[in-house]
Amino acid sequence: MDLKQFAGLLAAAALASCNFNATLPKSDPALNAEAKATFADLVAGREAAILARLSSANKTADVRAQIPMLRNMIGHDTAPEPTVTGYQSMTSTSGRFYVVGQDYTYPDRVAHVQTNFVKEGDAWKVAGFNVNVTMTGAPAKAPAA
Repeated sequence: MDLKQFAGLLAAAALASCNFNATLPKSDPALNAEAKATFADLVAGREAAILARLSSANKTADVRAQIPMLRNMIGHDTAPEPTVTGYQSMTSTSGRFYVVGQDYTYPDRVAHVQTNFVKEGDAWKVAGFNVNVTMTGAPAKAPAA
C-alpha cells in the first residue's frame, strides 16, 4: 500500500467514526406550550393525558407509579404561568431533541420543571419530565373540612 492509498484509508476511517451533533440556541414556543400543558395535566391529575404524550422509550407502569409522588411535591390544585428558564434544541445522529426548563412560582414553593422531548416520526414526544421543588415559605394551609 502506498502513502496515497494509506491516506485515503485513514480519511475514510475518520469520516466513518464521526458523529454529528448540533446544538441550537432556539426556543420552540409550541414545545414550550406542550411542556406547560404536561405540567398542568400533572397538577390536575390527568394521568391519561400525561401518558399519551410519552415517548415509546418510557415504561408506562414506571411513569404511572411516579405521578402521585410528583403531584404531592407540587401540593397545589392549579398551575401558575411558568417562566422559561432555559431551552436547548439538538440534532444529532441519534435524533432530534428539545429540552425546556420552566419555573412555576407558588406562594410557598417554586416547582422547577425540565421537560425533555424527542422527535418520533412526525411527532414530538416527552422523553423525560423532571420536577424539583424549592420551598420558599410556610406551606399553604389545608382547606377546612
